[in-house]
Amino acid sequence: MNRTDILKGLNPQQKKAVMCTKGPLLVFAGAGSGKTRVITNRIAYLIMEENINPLNILAVTFTKKAAGEMQERVETLLRELNYNLSSLPTIGTFHSIGAMILRQNAKELGFTNNFSIYDSEDSENIIKELLLERDIDIKEIRPTSIAYYISSAKNEMISPENFKSHYGGFIEDITAEIYPEYQKQLKAQNSMDFGDLLYLTVKLLDENKDVRKKYQEKFKYLLIDEYQDTNFAQYKFARLLSEKHQNICVVGDDDQGIYGWRGANIKNIQSFENDFKEVTVVKLEQNYRSTKNVIKAAVQVIEQNNSRVEKVLWTDNNDGETITIYQASDQENEAEYVVEQIRNQRQLGVSLKDIAVLYRTNYQSRAIEEAFLKAGLPYKLVGGFRFYERKEIKDIISYLRFCFNLKDELSIDRIINTPSRKIGLKSLAHLHEVAKKAGCTLGELLVSAYKESLLDKVSELGDELSGYTKVINLFGKMYLFAKDKTLLDLIDYILKETKYVEWFDDKTEQSEMKKENIGELKSVAHTYSEKYGKKSLEMFLNEINLIEQEQEKNQDGSGNYVNLMTLHSSKGLEFDYVFMIGMEEGLLPHSRSFMEEDEMEEERRLCYVGITRAKQKLFMTFAQRRQTREGYTSQIPSRFLGEIPQEICDYYSNTDYYADSY
Repeated sequence: MNRTDILKGLNPQQKKAVMCTKGPLLVFAGAGSGKTRVITNRIAYLIMEENINPLNILAVTFTKKAAGEMQERVETLLRELNYNLSSLPTIGTFHSIGAMILRQNAKELGFTNNFSIYDSEDSENIIKELLLERDIDIKEIRPTSIAYYISSAKNEMISPENFKSHYGGFIEDITAEIYPEYQKQLKAQNSMDFGDLLYLTVKLLDENKDVRKKYQEKFKYLLIDEYQDTNFAQYKFARLLSEKHQNICVVGDDDQGIYGWRGANIKNIQSFENDFKEVTVVKLEQNYRSTKNVIKAAVQVIEQNNSRVEKVLWTDNNDGETITIYQASDQENEAEYVVEQIRNQRQLGVSLKDIAVLYRTNYQSRAIEEAFLKAGLPYKLVGGFRFYERKEIKDIISYLRFCFNLKDELSIDRIINTPSRKIGLKSLAHLHEVAKKAGCTLGELLVSAYKESLLDKVSELGDELSGYTKVINLFGKMYLFAKDKTLLDLIDYILKETKYVEWFDDKTEQSEMKKENIGELKSVAHTYSEKYGKKSLEMFLNEINLIEQEQEKNQDGSGNYVNLMTLHSSKGLEFDYVFMIGMEEGLLPHSRSFMEEDEMEEERRLCYVGITRAKQKLFMTFAQRRQTREGYTSQIPSRFLGEIPQEICDYYSNTDYYADSY
């Protein structure tokens, strides 16, 4: 391979992005437009054609995986160009680059260079101690909530001193008190948290002229991938490093900006031309991934957004198959349809690993997973846990198993201190010892102690159990309540008495997902309760056992699975066949986006990301009604379906008629 091969096979716009090496460069890289190839070839071009010292090049991306892949591709290309790999560009994530700069300049901030980096659990433990010192109830004000606000503040470059002027509210006021003390504790322990890796790096570059100058000279050429996903701290990092030489290249696509809820701001890429002078703009609009019909659908949807830079994705690929839109009666019928279509594709020789099922929220996987297990279709849940393996679901099921079987030691051990009841390992061991003395299991001991008020069988153990009255009352009442109650009534009772949702609810996106998962469990419970009445607990637990066994069998080790994932997890991936399920108002777009135009536009970008994952064929499904804990709710097809041209779609329904919704 010779040097001219760096440009071989690139289209005119890709060549322009590779060869434009001086000054600010903004590359809009549409879905499937060969972005990674452009980035790696541009780095090779700088080194081989412009004779730039690799040590003067910094490439930054978001994930460790992406950084590793970029490093590997750059090294492979340079090796093919017979380049001596003794010196290489610096490629890493924002946080890894921040950690490197902080290690090299720790003393400037009053740290030593062997500082520790604390994970979220370490951070929450410090916050917990600070709350307890102030007699603040950690059941009411959870350390995770405080940690969330501190992390958000660091992403926005808001100091402890300025926090109160930016945030208002009950928890925010407590955070304003804790944040300064938390930072002092970290410093005293010669430690930083994950947020500090960027916050303190930007602070250092901003306030220390000598350090800033050193890194501006070291990294004369800066390249940032997925620029639409940058938050304020990352944006400021890029501005400070590139301030002197202005050789900054940012690559991204505002149409794929789907992380606003995580602090990302697509205005960073949309306003890039205002931040720098004489910016060269290159638009990579040719898609190499998908058929014309898939691209036409994606373009028609995304063009409904007002806040976007004008560009039109196109492809030279063939028209391909039409888009299939299916109206299901409910989520079970929707799942059955997906299974049927996958079986058809499999008979035509399609490999399961080339198929993906995408959904807006985690809880939607439940119906699909159960249908796959019944059909014996192997699947892999990407970027998450299977529905019945999620912590909150396993916790509730453990409570149910306790109510059904007092001899189930595993379940009682899991939930006796969940939520926290100050039953540590020592107390738990003591309770098991007391139960052993009484000749029964721990579950039997708790219920017996409650029923008999520590008399008869357990009377001689009264003193040993005196400190556990609350636990005895909770579990005793729960067990007796379960008799002759439906599954749904019992779950409602468990959630109310344990305050389980209140325990984890810190108002973050993650806690919202947990609530949605519990809501889905309740909708399952409603079905069982309607069907089996007082036998619904037994029938449900029997079914769960079968599901768990099927999941174990599902792990066949072949690596050939259907991919199940959320739309957020699908970004950057591609599959021959894609199913987008739950295309309904309230799901996609999500009901939380209805009041704000910015949030609705992000939902539309999420839909665009989903559509552009498909290479050959796209299926989109919606249900007429969905089962909830209250019964069935009527559903309205997603507005995004109506934005796709009818002439490239085939419409099917589970009924003989099809409502003209388009």
